[in-house]
Amino acid sequence: MRTRLRNFKRAQALVMFALLLVVLLLFIGLCIDIGFGCVTKLRIAKAVDAATVTGIRNLSLGQSTAENLALRSFNANYANSRIDVTAPTPQIAFGVDAANNTILDVSASTQIRTFFIGLAGFQTLNVGASAQGLRTKLIMSLVLDRSGSMQDNGGDDEMPGAVSSFLDYFDDAHDRVSMSSFAYHGRTDVPLSQPFKSAINSAVASLNYDGWTCSEQGLVKGRQQIEGVTIQPGEAVVKALVFFTDGMANSFQYNFDCGARNMTPNACPPTLSTPGLRNPDTGAAASAGCTIPQTIPSIAPPFTPFNPRDRIQLQQEAEKRAIHAANQARAQGIHVYAIGLGNPNQGAECNGTFPVINPAFLRAVANDPDSPGFDPNQPEGAMVIAANANELKAAFDTIAAKIIFRLSR
Repeated sequence: MRTRLRNFKRAQALVMFALLLVVLLLFIGLCIDIGFGCVTKLRIAKAVDAATVTGIRNLSLGQSTAENLALRSFNANYANSRIDVTAPTPQIAFGVDAANNTILDVSASTQIRTFFIGLAGFQTLNVGASAQGLRTKLIMSLVLDRSGSMQDNGGDDEMPGAVSSFLDYFDDAHDRVSMSSFAYHGRTDVPLSQPFKSAINSAVASLNYDGWTCSEQGLVKGRQQIEGVTIQPGEAVVKALVFFTDGMANSFQYNFDCGARNMTPNACPPTLSTPGLRNPDTGAAASAGCTIPQTIPSIAPPFTPFNPRDRIQLQQEAEKRAIHAANQARAQGIHVYAIGLGNPNQGAECNGTFPVINPAFLRAVANDPDSPGFDPNQPEGAMVIAANANELKAAFDTIAAKIIFRLSR
């Protein structure tokens, strides 16, 4: 009797063990198959994210082109595996949200073969992922140097092509862009508008290059264009000011007893000489009736009064005032980007004390993270230098890519 009972218990234990083994194997198989599913899902998600970013960043080329580029990006980032039953086909759809911001939805799914849970009748497993991108609208001022030195370094010839390429990164129907320029004085050549490409390209092609470099007033004009824009509730907007110069700031505006005048150097090479005064609206000489004081207080630390008859001191103050104007723009939430044309290791023909182009000055204008005075509490920008005119297009393209990156999320 005891022997039969032992045998029964042994048989019962074997049956239970067999049942538990089947359950354990199914559980392990489920984990393995789900693991394959998770890996595939991550691969699809990576490809979907890449397609979303690509589509959003190429909206300026039109939705059809952007869609094709998004599809190519998906295929480039997703390689079919042996467990895929079918290749995933992404679904790409553009739309607008309640605030009229452009959105892009991308989704994709596939079926993968199972190895273990197929024993339970589940031969395939559905896996998918989706993503949504938002193309923020751009409000941008393009501020261009039209001083006389642009005729000496080839900048006048290369500027139209560089600007045209730059504008092609942006959307004529959704973004708003203005163009200002500066030399003896700053002016608005194309008010903030939509569309903008044709008007700005024509304005750049028509620029006449002459005079000193009143960087401060160019920055002020650019800021004023952006300040006049009304942002609608819920509207996602990036504000940007792109400042281009081929030399040192050496002119700025000051209120004399005769009114506001742009003060420029009057001597080359540097010497003590009465500065020239220019009408800030036309750039024409306008010194009559004006008294130029012996010293003028500086606009930024150190506030030590400077001698406007000393060209070096005048130029140092012009830099300070340009940086001050850029800080005023950042106070309005504007990201400032700076592009310089020239060799930083080459001394200026008129003033060997300063380089042709000063990277430290441009970094401060842009609040570039590489600037010693970088302020993390202000909107971050970037600075790029083209050593010669042939590099100008690449410099503008680099800044365009940085702006597009900020627009895409």
